[in-house]
Amino acid sequence: MEERRRYIRIPEKLQIFYEVIPSERKGEYITRDISQSGIRFLAHDFIPKNSCLRVKLTFNTSFSFEAFSRLVWIRERSYNEEYEVGLEFINIPQEAKTYLIDRIKIHIVHC
Repeated sequence: MEERRRYIRIPEKLQIFYEVIPSERKGEYITRDISQSGIRFLAHDFIPKNSCLRVKLTFNTSFSFEAFSRLVWIRERSYNEEYEVGLEFINIPQEAKTYLIDRIKIHIVHC
């Protein structure tokens, strides 16, 4: 099977807060993986595809950033009433993009 992703994903457990725009639905979860272009996490609530979300990610190193993202895909997990969600960053600060690229490079070297 051919890899379709343009960016490398790394497993990363980060605290994520999200808010669906323009509604006031909010949530707090843990990410499953991350790349410089987006994130994957589990959610308890269904979020419609193409929804716009404002997310805040917090790393263990006390670095955090906020970004706008678009929900690209969502899958229901039949065994535990959760949804697996894939977000694409729409607007991410340059400092955060640089941090992610460096973190991914370090992960690759240590694998």
